Amino acid sequence: MGLIVIAVLCASAIIYREQVPVPIVSALSPQVSPVASVFPAPEKTSYQMKLRLDVANNTLYGTTLLNTQNTSGKSMDELWFTAYPNCFQSSDKTPAPLEAYYAGFNQGWLRFSLIKVNGQAVQFTEKGASIQVKTASAIAPEENIQVEMTWRAQIPRLKYRYGSNNTVYMLGNFYPALNVFSKDGWHNSYNSVFGDPFCFQSAYYAVSLNIPNAYNMVATGRTVSKTAEDDGRDTYLIEARDARDFSLLVMYDYTEIKEEIKGVTVKCYFPSKHSEIAQQILRKSGQIINYYASQFGSYPYGEFKVAFVPMQGFHGMEYSGLIFLREEFLQTGYEPERSDFILAHEIAHQWWFGLVGNDQLREPWLDEGLANWSAYKYLQEVEGKPIPSGLEYKNGMNLGKELREMYSSQEYYRTAYNGGEAFWFGLEKELGHEKVIKVLRRYLADYKNKIATTQDLMDIIKLEAHQDMSGYIYKWFPPKS
Repeated sequence: MGLIVIAVLCASAIIYREQVPVPIVSALSPQVSPVASVFPAPEKTSYQMKLRLDVANNTLYGTTLLNTQNTSGKSMDELWFTAYPNCFQSSDKTPAPLEAYYAGFNQGWLRFSLIKVNGQAVQFTEKGASIQVKTASAIAPEENIQVEMTWRAQIPRLKYRYGSNNTVYMLGNFYPALNVFSKDGWHNSYNSVFGDPFCFQSAYYAVSLNIPNAYNMVATGRTVSKTAEDDGRDTYLIEARDARDFSLLVMYDYTEIKEEIKGVTVKCYFPSKHSEIAQQILRKSGQIINYYASQFGSYPYGEFKVAFVPMQGFHGMEYSGLIFLREEFLQTGYEPERSDFILAHEIAHQWWFGLVGNDQLREPWLDEGLANWSAYKYLQEVEGKPIPSGLEYKNGMNLGKELREMYSSQEYYRTAYNGGEAFWFGLEKELGHEKVIKVLRRYLADYKNKIATTQDLMDIIKLEAHQDMSGYIYKWFPPKS
């Protein structure tokens, strides 16, 4: 396929020639039907965004042109969006630890000045982290949908996945993102002080970013061009294909190093200094990507980026083609075994949640448990490190809990991470490593760039096992009372 050419940057939108993606066909026997009638369809969905960062006021100004199609099979009279910055409006509800507010609490939010659906201005209502948009008229099945938005986002002074620290802007989940609608209804985000309260489909992104020329940026996707403006600012054009989300880092006085490793350009961004440790992490990232690609399936992008940021509340955070790691990783003597595991875990999310999506609100174990297990397998098979012996949940637990049913971060980690990894180690004992890899390759082939559910995964396990798995599955998913 040829490259998309972004030809003209207009005042209101980026104009580009969009290709029709080649359908993804599993080479495996199609006994399991991939998710059907989920809205929005990845191959029919594109975001065009024009962004301008005002560093004096910590404000990001944006316009969004979203094109998609009603693939739900039903008439739609509303659309729901996630506006994650609205989680940071009050000190008693913010998901960030209060100590991460280095200058005292200050607000973050996202405000709309206009929303149009198919050319008509519409009413919208903020409901926590979600925005309800009422359409002026019903949208028929298979009807095209165009949503135009004008918005601005306040960036809190906060060391977090959404926030700023002096001249570093961590912009994860900063833009209004269309939520998923399935046979179970809308998968709407809500504020949670732990976990990742998201469920998004993959999409194509074409983004124009305008920042002061003293700053640099890192983003999901690839940079198409950079233009110096007359006002001392630079405009970047960025495109990203099949991205589960779009993330940005804007920073001052950072160093970039890069290396091509088996066809993937691995890049690392860090505050000036610490180049030796950053170089080690660069090489290790390439090793991890190669291992996962050989085990599960190819890495989908031409680039992979690691950025070190002043972040509290998380050791790492994953986005499509980009991960954030805490700056502490760059300190000499920082627990190397811990940092290796976290790096391998975050990179595993490029496959589990990035390529194969899931609802992190309803089934958080799906991506987190698999990312943990994948990281341990890398450490064991490539670095020769033993698997931890204390898998205390090897005899089962209830993995079927939604995020809202977990009442503490401890319960969340115990269930989604520890219980999730124990499920996969137990499955290895039941089936053997090679058969588990066959399960995962099929899982990836059938649900690449889609949303998978626990039931989808269990169906694949049953087919690949060629034996009765009901007893094993029951240990982890007891019937709800």
